[in-house]
Amino acid sequence: MSHQLPYEVLAENIPIGQITSVKQKSTFNYFGHVNAPIALEVARFLATKTDACEEEILATVQTFVQTTQNDCIGNAFEKSACWLTIRVTKPADDFLLPRWHQDGRMFPYDEGREEVVRSKYALTLLGPHTLMLPTTLRNVEVLLAGEKKHYWWWNDPVAPSTEEEWDQAHDMLRQWLADQFRGDERVHIDNGQVVRFSWGRNDSAIHSEPDLVSDRVFMTILYGSEAELHRMCEWRGEEYGRFDW
Repeated sequence: MSHQLPYEVLAENIPIGQITSVKQKSTFNYFGHVNAPIALEVARFLATKTDACEEEILATVQTFVQTTQNDCIGNAFEKSACWLTIRVTKPADDFLLPRWHQDGRMFPYDEGREEVVRSKYALTLLGPHTLMLPTTLRNVEVLLAGEKKHYWWWNDPVAPSTEEEWDQAHDMLRQWLADQFRGDERVHIDNGQVVRFSWGRNDSAIHSEPDLVSDRVFMTILYGSEAELHRMCEWRGEEYGRFDW
């Protein structure tokens, strides 16, 4: 498989173990080799932070990792490492206004693989699903027009001098895009469906966190070589091989 679309809902549904509520808001992160006991650690994490059954959620995570790694472009070496993150949240008003955006480049690519489509995989275990727009020329042009309009310093030698100016520009763009995309068609994602969406490309999927009207558990994973994930850790100041929660 040499090419993948900007987004796609995978054909295989993932059976999700019973999980109905969140005990404590938290985040799980792992940057490291795929062969580590990821599913075991995730199951312990979710059994602690939610009412999930550890055995049931273990099977869910194992299937999620296997399914997504098989779908990912590349040979075993090229997708031997991953970044898996889980966000466990309680109801909040942070995303009453959508935060429409594309995911940028996650790490420096291995030589010779610069043009390979890289993707992130997402599965909602509880609560509302990610909002995603169809990747059309119109939607991409609207996003680029908004960024050009509000991030004026991209083509100006003098960038905003204060954090307040940056924040104001970001807030204005967020409102502008919310207005532009209000009422537009969105990608339909059902319970148990994994959505794959590209990052770091001009046509990468435009998406947003949903309105957090209820408890939510959201899991994503992306793949790369060990060298690429080591470079990602350097960029982010993370420790390779560490389960962080």
